[in-house]
Amino acid sequence: MSAGRKFKRCVTIVGVFILASLLFIVDRGIPNPQEKRCSFPVLTSTAQYKQYISSKQTTCENWAQLGGWLAAPKDGRKLMCLDERFDIQAGKCVVLSFGVNNEWSFEDDAEKLGCKVYAFDPTMGKEDHQRTPNIQFFKLGISDVEGEKKIGMNPVVTDFNFHKSFPVDRYENIVRRLGLEGRVIDYVKMDIELSELDVLRDLLDNSPHFLRNINQLSIEIPRRLSTRIELMSVWLRSARDFGPNSTVRKFWPLYHRLRCHGFSIMNYQASVLWREVVWGRDAAGIP
Repeated sequence: MSAGRKFKRCVTIVGVFILASLLFIVDRGIPNPQEKRCSFPVLTSTAQYKQYISSKQTTCENWAQLGGWLAAPKDGRKLMCLDERFDIQAGKCVVLSFGVNNEWSFEDDAEKLGCKVYAFDPTMGKEDHQRTPNIQFFKLGISDVEGEKKIGMNPVVTDFNFHKSFPVDRYENIVRRLGLEGRVIDYVKMDIELSELDVLRDLLDNSPHFLRNINQLSIEIPRRLSTRIELMSVWLRSARDFGPNSTVRKFWPLYHRLRCHGFSIMNYQASVLWREVVWGRDAAGIP
């Protein structure tokens, strides 16, 4: 074989190897260079945190309230942006709802909007079932592992058996199980008692390619810290809100990493015990 042929063959082999490596990286969801360039300011106070999450980074002209009506708890209310860029179409839109707690007002309203709703909650004592023609329920939680995990926070302040183990799975696996891989998920709601931390970290670290198919993301963040006894005193919780185990410090880098992946804060609402933030994907509606 001539030297020229050998050289061309080597170039071809190297090219194929580089291409295969790139495809492997994309398939595994390894953070891209844009994520590596992602930077954000050092968090120095709770005031800085509150200012950031309460500042809208993009606008919505047409909000729809889903849930929270009449006797439904106030935190059952979620907001969905119906602006044209999100292309919410009856009969085509898909909603994933993580955390139900036997309060169905959000899911019912999403169904009335014409969406197919997949609801998940392993803590309700209910088995998988088709609740209505367009609301399907799964006795499954979401986390950063597949199997069982101690999730959630016991709602009874005096009960010191804080966590119980429930069946959970990763977002990526759940989407594949539903047969929704590769299609747009119009709205993802998470009200999962601080398990949002595990889910966001898993998505950002291992499945950023699945983030690209989410158009709107709503997360309710309990203003709670690491132990149940802290819930006995609002004052104590507020006083330690900036400690090393606080939700403020844990969520801060994740918010900015979402921004680096093209998500902008559209809405923010808060109460004594929770904060809710709605993000919209900047590239929604763009092929």
